[in-house]
Amino acid sequence: MTDVAGEAPAPRAAFPRWGLVDVFAGAVAFLLLSSAAQLIARLPAVAAQPQLAFWINQVLGGWIPLIAVVLVASRRRGRGRLRADFGLRLEPLDLAIGLLAGILLRFASVGIAELVRLLAGAPATPFAGGVGSDPVWFVLTAVVAASIVTPVVEELYFRGLALRAIQNAVLGGMGRTRSRDYDPALAPAVSPARATAAGVVAVAGSALLFVAFHLDGVPETAAAVSRLISLLLVGLVLGMLALLTKRLGPAIAAHAVFNLSVAVLDLVAAASAPSVPTLG
Repeated sequence: MTDVAGEAPAPRAAFPRWGLVDVFAGAVAFLLLSSAAQLIARLPAVAAQPQLAFWINQVLGGWIPLIAVVLVASRRRGRGRLRADFGLRLEPLDLAIGLLAGILLRFASVGIAELVRLLAGAPATPFAGGVGSDPVWFVLTAVVAASIVTPVVEELYFRGLALRAIQNAVLGGMGRTRSRDYDPALAPAVSPARATAAGVVAVAGSALLFVAFHLDGVPETAAAVSRLISLLLVGLVLGMLALLTKRLGPAIAAHAVFNLSVAVLDLVAAASAPSVPTLG
């Protein structure tokens, strides 16, 4: 069979053209743009506007590098559809799975923080949450940014691109024909042991990358250490959800619930705070 030009079409491959190179490109882009965003945010004119500085760091330094590399990988090196390339789809069951996983992860995170604090002998600190003086700003940052946009962007990169790229590399995709028009069903059969190893390495690798992206220097306090452990646990669980379901819906939902739980705690803290009487 020939194409319009009379030439035989290229055979379909088992693995996509995107892979570890794209993951590395995303890491470099994140490092460069996050550094640039921090420098811009420190400019006197910007630093005087905390809300502007927040959005510069969040959008330029966080969302843009990750979503850009995912889109380029899909459009230029993949099938051109995030659903087909990285499993971006949400089914009704995913909401239930995400709700349960997100709540359990939050409880585990609180338990880890308390355990690390006790082992380190650090004093207990009360939760200092709250809505603040601007409810609209609270909704924009704690709900829209942290609990809606960020889970989608981060899951596309970490559990969509990175996890699948690592898994394909372990399965032998690095040394085989790769194409934009790929079909995993064409991959040669591998032993169950190798398939399991590929999944384990992919989940662990994407989780470690997730932790590295969220590092803020070397952890020196009990709170920083517990945050590091919690991030690793979250990365492992979200990776397992993506691997087992072969889609990002459960991981996105769990990530959203986990982040949204902080906003819920803030609201509870604000509601339970004693009111200050005013003189009138």
